[in-house]
This record gives sequence, C-alpha cells and structure tokens, in this order.
Amino acid sequence: MRKPSSSSKYVIAALVAATFGLTTGTAMAQTPSQGDQSNSAASHKPASKKSVRELTSQVKQQNEQMRQTTSKLNHATAQLKETTHRMNQARAKEMRVASAEHRVKKGARHARSHMHARTHHPANTTPPPR
Repeated sequence: MRKPSSSSKYVIAALVAATFGLTTGTAMAQTPSQGDQSNSAASHKPASKKSVRELTSQVKQQNEQMRQTTSKLNHATAQLKETTHRMNQARAKEMRVASAEHRVKKGARHARSHMHARTHHPANTTPPPR
C-alpha cells in the first residue's frame, strides 16, 4: 500500500482538527489520568446514594460526549473518503491526459523521422531449399 502524500496528510490533519475543534494538546489535557481513575475506583468506603448518582450522571455525560465525538469522527472519515476519491479521480484524469499528450508527441516524432523513408522493399518470401 502506498504512503499518503504530504498534501493528503495535511488534509487529514485539517479534517481531524476541524472535527474536534481542539488541538491535540487540549484534547489530551481533557482526558482523565489513570491516577484519577484508580483513586475513585479503589476507594473502599461504601458509596453514598449521592456519590452513586453523581458517578452515574458523570458516566452518562461521558458516554454522550463519546457518542458525539464518534459521530464527528465518522463524519470526518466520510468527508476524507470522499475527498480522497475526488483526488484519485483527478489524478487518474491527469494521467490519462499526460498519456494522450505523450502518444501525440511520440506520433509526431515518429512521423517526422519516417517522412523521407526509402521505398519499401518486400521481404524475400521464397522458402529455403530442402
């Protein structure tokens, strides 16, 4: 499989950045660290109804954020596929045009080089003696 060109890398980066509206640093800063997660999970105190409600609410919010993020990512992926398809079509068209131009130039050179060709002598068709 071919590596993406530098221009398509920029297209991908721009789509991802536009989708999330965040820089990579900001996005990384918003994710909870492992230490924070383990502290709340490893707590041996019995959970109060209030803390359970708060955690449930927090989980629901995180799930909703993940769902929205997934939706944005899917949309960006679809845009990227469409853009890539259009780029490939344009590249194929350019290649067809370049190939046709090459054939025309080659044909012109071929015609010029054979313009003053000698009269054609037919090949000797008599079979060799047996």
